[in-house]
Formats: sequence, structure tokens, C-alpha cells
Amino acid sequence: FKFVTMPLTPLKLAAGSGETFGVDDIAIAWAHSGKFWEREGLSISWVPVRGGVAAAQQVLDRNVVAGYGTWLPVVKRAEAGDPLRVLVSMALALAQNLVVNSATVRSPADLKGKRWAVDGIGALSHTLGVLIARGLGLAAEDIEWVVAGPPPERKAHLLDGRADCALMRVEEAVALARDCPGRLSKLLGFEEIRELAPVQPHGVLSVRSDWAGDHPEACRALVRGLILASRQLHDDREAFRRAVRDHVHHVRVTDEDIDSLWQRERDARSFAVNGGFGGEHWQGALAMYESLHGTKPRFGDVSLVTVGEVLREIGLHRSHDPAPVAS
Repeated sequence: FKFVTMPLTPLKLAAGSGETFGVDDIAIAWAHSGKFWEREGLSISWVPVRGGVAAAQQVLDRNVVAGYGTWLPVVKRAEAGDPLRVLVSMALALAQNLVVNSATVRSPADLKGKRWAVDGIGALSHTLGVLIARGLGLAAEDIEWVVAGPPPERKAHLLDGRADCALMRVEEAVALARDCPGRLSKLLGFEEIRELAPVQPHGVLSVRSDWAGDHPEACRALVRGLILASRQLHDDREAFRRAVRDHVHHVRVTDEDIDSLWQRERDARSFAVNGGFGGEHWQGALAMYESLHGTKPRFGDVSLVTVGEVLREIGLHRSHDPAPVAS
């Protein structure tokens, strides 16, 4: 027998996470490096950008076919009439910690009036920061928001004193607290943050609706690859270890750190093992959107039906993450 290798379909995606992927982005990273998308016939290349707002704009400008970033700017642009839609969720919650300058912030009560470093106004780190502040009884105006950039830049702002606090990926928070004792500390872990902000601006893949109409199988391949990667990360600690080792090079983490992170992510039911399109989940998400923007669009008007199509093909993962409500 002669085996013929079929050519892969090249797709360019925008990464709102910037130059690096972390635990907060691990399913999207593992779909690529774990070859889930390659097995779906796709060859993925990345365009690093600064935050989900920029990722959404890259999709609308046709510089890429899909963008990875928080869902909020996707919904906002779709509601405004732009042909941008949520294709699939990367996760159901965020793996973020609030790291603070130990000299200026000793308790949540100290956050009022402090400088909080964010990726950009309206980006994931800013929106989650606003939600945390609300949960603590603070208004957004009680915080001085400092636009710093992705996690490496926020880390630099913390270390040189330009910011008093910042949301950091969990692995970065672990490393900073260990490597900078007395200077930086974790004020809120992601479990405490989820109590304060139970509905979060997690990551999604977004595409143009016209591109999706012309490329339905490419959409299904993107969704299948990401869901299957998420399932493996949820089910297999060793796969999670490999994924973190493949992508987390910007900080030093131990095997014990990784195992703890995996267990906490599982316990929090963070992995979008069925694509993260459950009706109750998005009802809560869009109610949060309404509290920020004053309007509440229908999820069916800002998303595509591809997740449901793929789940009918591959079946449901039974642990959590309900199937989409049939439209």
C-alpha cells in the first residue's frame, strides 16, 4: 500500500494572549501543539496581538480567519451589526490570580485608589478587574486603571512600581510569589475571584459569519480540535503536564505546581469539554454583559451553531458543560 499524505489547510489565527500562551490559554495552545488541529487537516499559524479587542478587529479586517480572546468585544461588535460571531468557547472560567505590591496592598480594602495594570481598556484583564472590584463593593472609578499590556508587561509594572496590582495567570502568580518574597504576593486566588465574579469574560474563538458560511468544514475542524483538546486536558493529568511544559517557558513551574493547577482547574470545572455553549452559562454571561453595557443580545444572534453540529457527531462529555440549547 502507498500512503498518500493529504495537504493541510493553512489557517491564520490571531492570539489575543500576545506572544505567549499560559495555563489560562492552555486548551487553545494544546489544540495546536498537541496536533488536534493537524489531525483535523489544519495547519495553524498565529498572529500575536494585544488583547481580545485587537483579536476581534483582526478577524473583521480579514487579516486572520479566526481570533482568540475574550468574548465581550465579539458580542459587542456583533450587537453593533458587524459580521463577527462566537464560534466556540476555550474555557468556562479564567485561571487568574490578583498579585499585589506587598508594601502598598495588604488586604482587599487597600485596593481603592490603587494603580491596577491591565492589558487594555475593555480587554479581559480590565473587564475581570471591574467585576472583581464590584464584588468587593468598589466602583470602576475607585481604581486607577493603568494600560500596561499582556502578562509580561504587567509583571514589569508590578516589579518596577508603576502598578500596585495586576491580574496574572496562575503560573505567573505562583512564580512571582516564590521568586519575589516580601515584594509581591497573591491577594486573591482564582477560587476567591470566582466567588467575587462568578461570570467571567473567558476566551473564545470568533470568526466572520460570511467566512463561516463559505467554510463550514473548516469551522467544524476548529471546533472539533479544540473540544477534543479540552477533553484530554480535563481527563489526563499527564497531557496537562505536557501542554504546560510545551508552552509555559516565561516562568519557572515545578511538577507539583502543575499538578496542583490541574486539580484546581478540574475542581472548578473550567475546561469547556463540550464547547462552552450551555444555555444557563450564556444567560449568566449575557446578563453580566447587560450590567456593563446596558443591553442584552440573544446568544443565537451573536454565535454560530457549529458546536451543536460537532457534538451531535462526537457525542457529549458527561462530566459538566451542558450541550447547547437546541435552536
